[in-house]
Amino acid sequence: MTPPAVHANCVIVGTVGLLIRGGAGSGKTSLADSLIEAARAKGNLGCLVADDYTHVVAVDGHLEAHAPQTIEGCMEVRGFGLVEAPFARCAQIHLVIELSPAESIERLPEQPLAQICLDGMQVPVLICPQNDPALCLRLIRWALRSLFPKAPDYI
Repeated sequence: MTPPAVHANCVIVGTVGLLIRGGAGSGKTSLADSLIEAARAKGNLGCLVADDYTHVVAVDGHLEAHAPQTIEGCMEVRGFGLVEAPFARCAQIHLVIELSPAESIERLPEQPLAQICLDGMQVPVLICPQNDPALCLRLIRWALRSLFPKAPDYI
């Protein structure tokens, strides 16, 4: 049985799976594209898992993301159309990025990383401003440094 799809994008940067959630028009695909390009610019793996809808399921104590078969390897570039993109069939989700309006984000949060429960699994979540890929990249870089202090900077 196929798990239900959630409204989210998923990418892999280096060895880290990122699930990007947000409303329609919040910049999920722009951020996914920016993350992929930033990883590649540093010589790291950067690839798409899913664009717009993602199957998320708990497997052996971790969370996995899979693209619905109908959209595997496709990314919708607003104003340009559907494009093919290098992709991976699945990824372990290490961090959830929640895109929100900038004015709703605390300037100096007491806890920059919260936890979210998806399919019964707790996963770190980072709130980022929607439609601001440059600032999101910076925040994600710091979140990954916090979560994986000995890992290289993938983006």
